[in-house]
Amino acid sequence: MDPITTVDTDTQRRLLALLERGQADQDTYAGRLSPDERVARGELHNWSPKDEVAHNNFWRQDAINRLKAALDGSSPPDTSDDLAWNDRIFLEQRETPWEQLVGETERLRAETAGLIQRFTRDDLSQKNRYPWQRGDSLETLVLVNWYDHPAEHWANVYLRCREVERALELRRAVAATIRELFPQEPKLYSYMVFKLGGYAARGGRSEQAIGAIREALTVNPSLGEQVRKDSDFDSVRALPEFQALVGAHDGQS
Repeated sequence: MDPITTVDTDTQRRLLALLERGQADQDTYAGRLSPDERVARGELHNWSPKDEVAHNNFWRQDAINRLKAALDGSSPPDTSDDLAWNDRIFLEQRETPWEQLVGETERLRAETAGLIQRFTRDDLSQKNRYPWQRGDSLETLVLVNWYDHPAEHWANVYLRCREVERALELRRAVAATIRELFPQEPKLYSYMVFKLGGYAARGGRSEQAIGAIREALTVNPSLGEQVRKDSDFDSVRALPEFQALVGAHDGQS
């Protein structure tokens, strides 16, 4: 594949914007931490802030490996057993200093941006183009590994700290970003609103949860089964409004 050295497609611009917003979300999170919180040492299934950054950096590197494989026709390392990888990365990186981890994020961002500029629009956006992507596109890879997945981690941290509104603000921003950058993919937007509803339910904001569920199902009625089964909605499951919404979309696909 001949390298492309300019940003000349909407797809490239979207992905570069996602890198910027993913970096901004991490910077916002970091800015709320005290010096002691930044150096805190976590446990295997009770991560500290720097463990969260190390985890996300691993999946950012995974995106880089896949982009490189797409360029040179090779196969990237198999990271399908993500739970095992998560534990391994924690153990490998638990002593890495905060400053080194956030510096690594910057390096990974620059490398990812450079790789994105070497692809054509079709290379990035076409699904089923690379067998090891299991039906997803490289565009989806960057969206998940650089933006949506890290935002899930930051929102989870905010919920654990009982900063419910901050968690919801972040997930609203994710949904708004997807609507802005991917107007041609309403189902993708519906999944982000679905996730927002789950965070609202977990945070005890039942009215906001119901509103998000209603919007997600309006955009994408096939989400009804996922809404019905997802444990994130346990706190609102008995509400008449929830039962009415799910009942109205039973069996739709």
